[in-house]
Amino acid sequence: MAPLQFIAKPFFEPANEALRFLPEGPRVLQNHPNGEGLLGWVAIQHASDVLTGSLNILHLSTLQNQSIALPGRPGFFCETTQPGIVLVGLDRRLVYCNLVSGRIEETGITVTTDERVIINDGLAIEGGVLFGTKHLEFNQTIASLYYFESATRKVHTLLDGQICSNGKFFLSDTSGATLIDIDSLPKTITKYRLNAMLTNVLDRSLVISPELLPAFPDGMRPSPDGKTVIVAFFNPDHTANGCAQQIRLSDGAVLCEWQIPGSPRVTCPEFVLLNGKVMILFTTAVEGMSPETRTIAPGAGSMYIAETPFTTLPSAPPLLSKH
Repeated sequence: MAPLQFIAKPFFEPANEALRFLPEGPRVLQNHPNGEGLLGWVAIQHASDVLTGSLNILHLSTLQNQSIALPGRPGFFCETTQPGIVLVGLDRRLVYCNLVSGRIEETGITVTTDERVIINDGLAIEGGVLFGTKHLEFNQTIASLYYFESATRKVHTLLDGQICSNGKFFLSDTSGATLIDIDSLPKTITKYRLNAMLTNVLDRSLVISPELLPAFPDGMRPSPDGKTVIVAFFNPDHTANGCAQQIRLSDGAVLCEWQIPGSPRVTCPEFVLLNGKVMILFTTAVEGMSPETRTIAPGAGSMYIAETPFTTLPSAPPLLSKH
């Protein structure tokens, strides 16, 4: 059966080129003092030669965006139990950021001293955060997957040998846990079986063959029932349009496909509730785009919105205890 087809529409255009360069990690905020209807997202860096980025808060109804400049490149943020306080993976360390004041609080936790890598995508889970790093030149398998245990403030290495650890989906059970993790450059979406303490990988298998993917997998979100994932694809080719797919975890079947006209470098999806409907939002990027490609892809760096076949939202990530 052919996948259901949806076409995304432009939703939000950042005010400047800095914010269009590399938007990532959109999350509907659960614990912001200013209430609901807010979307947090990171601009990992503001240009190819600028080694700083920002945390941003987009009001979904007014499309007003607040930008908080950061002293480094943010790979992810996770909300904490303290309203407006988020944990941020910044370059190679973990910091807290106050989304109201913009104040940065250092944790003293350095993940790695290897300047060839920086922190990339991350996911809050019960008890901590799973996150990865990426090799800055995208050609060496020196990135890793980590687990930050919030109670002990310890960072454990779960897996080595990655290039660009990206989108994640986590499910726990009585005997252990399953992690779906993207490594973008080898184009792998892998199912890892982890032990209950999240210290070892017990087994691994591919969700879908890399040869079947339309481009490099980037960000990912689970569907409401947890049996499929929605994957955004970053296409570096000279092409105008981008795409995302809903992929079934049991057999790799593609159930839905979203086309993103005018923006081929799709970085991450996020489910949002707009006007009572479950919609999906996509961040897209300009990173690495030639002037010729930018001409045929005028939406590059904008956010897009599209309909979905879903009637409920997936569960939100847990709030992280701040110690």
